[in-house]
Amino acid sequence: MLQNTLQVLIFLARASLAAVLVAAGAAKLADVRGFAVTLGGLGIATRLDFLIRGLAFLFPSLELLLGIALVSGLWPTLINIVVVVLMGSFSLVVLYALRRKLHVACRCFGTLSDSQFSGKGLTRSILLTLLAIIVLGGGRAYSLQFVAPPVAILLLVSGFLLFGLTAAQAARSIAVLKERMI
Repeated sequence: MLQNTLQVLIFLARASLAAVLVAAGAAKLADVRGFAVTLGGLGIATRLDFLIRGLAFLFPSLELLLGIALVSGLWPTLINIVVVVLMGSFSLVVLYALRRKLHVACRCFGTLSDSQFSGKGLTRSILLTLLAIIVLGGGRAYSLQFVAPPVAILLLVSGFLLFGLTAAQAARSIAVLKERMI
């Protein structure tokens, strides 16, 4: 009974991390320009414009792919390790921005989050990193074997992609509204 409960909790934690990654990645991809501004504000030399644009596309794409990989069940240990590294890296970026007192919009969720880097954002990032560590450790001990027909897994992945599309549309709508207000 306890093992079944832990399996379900680990599965829900994976799904939660996947939802965050899919929403964040899709929203950033809907506003690559805004995310590029954030990267520039973090200190990437503006004369390296091609690097900023590349990273502004690469990071959200990685988030989106990792989110989908988390729910697909492909290579769970490898994917969990990469998610821990990515979440830990994001925590370090927020900590860096706070220590340097940078006044730049976070854009962690594209235009869905237009706030400055803050202690609240650092706490959220650390909690997501801890959740990723729990999934990595718990996934080995209490892995839930998601045995389902390929069609069911495809439907699950499609649902997360639809969620990502919705987040991207919301981010795009906010960006359009902001442009009209200016």
